[in-house]
Amino acid sequence: MTDNNKFLTYISHFIVIIVILILCGLGTWQVARYNDKQVRIAQIETRAEQGVLDHSRLPSLPLDDVRDVQVQVQPLQVSEQVMWLDNRQRNGRVGYELIVPVQTESGWLLANMGWRQGRKDRLSLPAVPLLTELNDELIGAVSVPGLNRFVQETAVNDGQFPKVIQQIEFNGISALLGQPLLPYMLTVTQTHPDFERQWQPVVMAPQKHLGYALQWFGLAIAAGVIYWIARRRKSTREHLPNP
Repeated sequence: MTDNNKFLTYISHFIVIIVILILCGLGTWQVARYNDKQVRIAQIETRAEQGVLDHSRLPSLPLDDVRDVQVQVQPLQVSEQVMWLDNRQRNGRVGYELIVPVQTESGWLLANMGWRQGRKDRLSLPAVPLLTELNDELIGAVSVPGLNRFVQETAVNDGQFPKVIQQIEFNGISALLGQPLLPYMLTVTQTHPDFERQWQPVVMAPQKHLGYALQWFGLAIAAGVIYWIARRRKSTREHLPNP
């Protein structure tokens, strides 16, 4: 085998190894996601067994311990600085979720009042319904929305409301409102004729992640086997006597 052929062989080995490692890494990541979802579901079930807690108990707990807890909140004051959370879809329909800041004994809290359908041409926002339930007790689940680093916020602090926001980013929204906020959001679960409310803390079932993991590991095995067969055939051809 010439030096040039040896070099190409080493390069092909290296490329295949990298591909297999990437595929195995993706499979391992999906297994980790599966395990995380299993833990999350068990946590949700445990906290559901606690029943509905009074919101005043939450600020004394670590942030990880308040996630998914069912609470009741008595608003002391409701802000008129409401916001529409953009790009919320339900069954292929374009819409928004209404975010309302409410003052509680523990501080200002963002309340997700639910989903309303928007216009496909996005030329206008939905009308803000009468929120008479804010005068009474709110019941919902505590959520800690994650941030998408690929989403760019477009709302500016110009004092105009309702305002369209791209994601729940507490520091940014606090700057828009001019008020400090509690580091979690209340997702209201009570039924309401003007909103669709669907609290779904786990969107994808854990079993799907396990299925994806098996696919990635299967591709890694297939890549290794195909490369091994190709190398064997090439080696056999090289050792055949010349006619």
